[in-house]
Amino acid sequence: MKLIIILLFPVLLIGQTAKEGKEFKSKVDFAYMNAMKGVAFALENIPERKNSLSKDLIAKNKLIATIKINKEHGGLIIYSTGYYDTYKVTTEIYRDYNSLKEEGFIEYIPHD
Repeated sequence: MKLIIILLFPVLLIGQTAKEGKEFKSKVDFAYMNAMKGVAFALENIPERKNSLSKDLIAKNKLIATIKINKEHGGLIIYSTGYYDTYKVTTEIYRDYNSLKEEGFIEYIPHD
């Protein structure tokens, strides 16, 4: 009986570790997807007059993403932090005004 328990114990540990690894990856992926939702929101809502903007995206009483947009000389920087449970993923996107105009996110290139 002890031999069977000793042989099954490593199998149980390996199965549990593999399951935890898959759960970790899926939760980080959800946090990353929420960060990218923040980037999409930021690109659709670029402020025309302000040099910076901060927003929180909330759905179903949960914080999905925190977004900060900073206009710089020649382009803008988008900081987006996506949340899922206790996981947090931060992305930082740099875009120049020429590419934003070509893609239709802005109508004109601002002059500093």
